[in-house]
Formats: sequence, C-alpha cells, structure tokens
Amino acid sequence: MRTIYRWVNLLAGILIAVSRIFAAAQAADTAPNVPAHYSAVAFGQAGAAAGKTFGLSITVDGVTPNGDIDELVATLKRHGQDGLVKAMGDLKDKGRVSPTGSVGTGMRVVRVRPTANGGQHIVLVTDRAITFRELYNSTRSRDYPFSIVVLNVDQNGKGTGTFAPLCRITFNKKNEIVIEHYSIKPFRLANVRREK
Repeated sequence: MRTIYRWVNLLAGILIAVSRIFAAAQAADTAPNVPAHYSAVAFGQAGAAAGKTFGLSITVDGVTPNGDIDELVATLKRHGQDGLVKAMGDLKDKGRVSPTGSVGTGMRVVRVRPTANGGQHIVLVTDRAITFRELYNSTRSRDYPFSIVVLNVDQNGKGTGTFAPLCRITFNKKNEIVIEHYSIKPFRLANVRREK
C-alpha cells in the first residue's frame, strides 16, 4: 500500500513539474519580442497620397503596462481626447516610427499580443504634434491628434500592417472605443520584416 502511495505522489510531482515547464515555455513563446526593429514600405491608398510610397522604420523599445493602459482608457472616458492627449504627454516613449530620411516620432503607447500562428499583433499609438499651419488655419485635422501604427507579423517577424498618421479616439454609445481616420485611408504597410 505504501509503495502505491509513493508512486502516486511521485507521479503527481512529475505532472506538476511538467505542467510548470510547459507553462514557462508557453509564456516564453508568447512574450513580447522587444526590443525590436522593423522595416516596412508604406503605400498611399487614397487622396493625395494615392500611389505614393515611402520606407518606414518602426522601433519597439518596450511595452506599456496593463495598469497604464487602464488609466489611459479611464482618462479617455472621463476627459475625452483632450484629456488623453495631456495624459500621453506625461509618458515616456516606448518606440519610434520614422519615415526614411526623418528623425520620426516617439510612440507613447505600445501593445504586443501573441497570435495563433506564433506571431505578434503590435499596436503603437502616440499624441502627434499639431502643426502651426493647422493651428493658424483652424483646420479640421486638429481634431485628429493621434497617430497609430499596427503590425501583424509571423513568428519570423514578417508581415503586413497599417499606418494612420491622423486619428481621433472616442467612445461610442455602446461604450466601445472607436478610432476614426482623417479623410483618407491609412497607409498600407507591406514587406514588414524584423531587422533585429
């Protein structure tokens, strides 16, 4: 009887150890691959940008903690876009997006989520600088104070994405976050690949 009891305990211990190893391996597989640097080619899809292309460099230095995301969402609910812009201004950059030949823009918020194929869904958001021309002419674009980049890459870091330079972020009547683009479709990102 004692022998059976010992074997049961031993088997239970082995199963626990194996489950922990599996959980650790699974966590490692889905952990954000940062820091990372991606290159892409942006294609204009509508308006004055239609048919135009340029290179884009996307750097991911870190990810935004869940607690910070919750605070930003709560700020958007309570104070709207203006409050969110102000709150983002207090955050340190987690990445950078740079068109070829440009210093680019720091990205305040970065989210990385695992996908079914072992890849990653990466979202970078920032409060953009409103230009003097927009302020002077009181253009409608001032109501679109965010820039958003989305990448969908496989386990080898290759994939596609979008770049929306002018966006507004609001809540609808169903209490869902809504992202609206300014007048034109986002740039389509092709040939996305992780460089390092």
